[in-house]
Amino acid sequence: MKLSKSIELIILCWLVYTSSYIGRLSYNANIIQIREYFNVSYSETGLVSTFFFFVYGFGQIVNGLLCKKYNVKYTIFTCLIISSLMNFLLININDFNLIKYLWLINGASMSFLWTSLIRILSECLDKKDINKAVIVMGTTVAIGTFFVYGLSSIFNYLNNFKLIFYVASILLIIVAIIWIVRFNYLVNSLKENIIKEEKEIRKVNNKGIMVIILAFSIYAISNNFIKDGLTNWTPSILDSIYHTEDWLSILLTLTLPLFAVFGTALATLLHKKIKDFNFLCVVLFLISSMFLSLVVIFINSNALVITLISFAFTACLMASVNNVITSMLPLHMKDKYNSGLLAGVLNGFCYIGSTFSTYGLGLIADKFNWNIVLYTLLITSLIVLLIGFINLLINKKIKHS
Repeated sequence: MKLSKSIELIILCWLVYTSSYIGRLSYNANIIQIREYFNVSYSETGLVSTFFFFVYGFGQIVNGLLCKKYNVKYTIFTCLIISSLMNFLLININDFNLIKYLWLINGASMSFLWTSLIRILSECLDKKDINKAVIVMGTTVAIGTFFVYGLSSIFNYLNNFKLIFYVASILLIIVAIIWIVRFNYLVNSLKENIIKEEKEIRKVNNKGIMVIILAFSIYAISNNFIKDGLTNWTPSILDSIYHTEDWLSILLTLTLPLFAVFGTALATLLHKKIKDFNFLCVVLFLISSMFLSLVVIFINSNALVITLISFAFTACLMASVNNVITSMLPLHMKDKYNSGLLAGVLNGFCYIGSTFSTYGLGLIADKFNWNIVLYTLLITSLIVLLIGFINLLINKKIKHS
């Protein structure tokens, strides 16, 4: 069966962003092995990811503002090639101090991707294909994370964690070539098919964007603080608290992206019942707080299964929040706002949370222990839940005034 051009474009964008996650999480998935290999502290290894997330988050905001000016075809191709090179260099140098600068460059290059992809999808797809794009693109993070942690677990079992960096390097080159070969054929023909009336509806409303950004920035920061805190540090938590083997810690961490895949479907399903994106985020944080509470309650009970189940459901819920903020909201409101700008800026706020989670949680673990890290994740979820309820009450009061 021949795929339509719109479906093929969605798949191509999915391939780009999924492979980018393998290129960006190759370090995080092997953070235990890298720490032992270079004989450095948790905070030092976390600082590398902090460099990445800082420039990535800042770059998301800048690129959200400027994405309309880029030639997306060559921008994405170049960024994938740069990331490929950074993965190759990282594992072929012996000075740990240089790694954070390589990963900073990797973060800068990766920061162009999401805004550019959302921009292209919003410009080339009509309304009936937008929901398909939301669902498909919402799985990129979870599936990319699953593959990078799955392969890392296998390579660690084979006592050669370095292989993941070579796999990432080769894969990114292949995807870059596919992108540049297929781009013109798909995008040019699809843009021609977008009816003139629909084009005229799309107006950039920057004042409206600022209101949305203010409302959802707190959700975005807290979401990635919890989501990436779990993704990056679960192997270390399992190793420290439950004394699991390195390869098993990584393998068990695979439950997170597996459950996170369902987060996209969950967000879409709940949105059919809860049209208000703000209220939807509050509901998701509420349930997440319940599961994180279970982790804290059984923290000293050697309850590995309860911890893993709670982490898995929390990952699913945080993936839902992330999908609401970075995919559903920008694409569903493409007729009112600049989707690339909205997606880029909100995704940038997400990675402010990632910046705090990698170095901050690593530092907490160094100064105290992993139990305090788990309390920190729970408190974060409860604080944003309280803020969310206050925001709902304010919005309700404004509507009735």
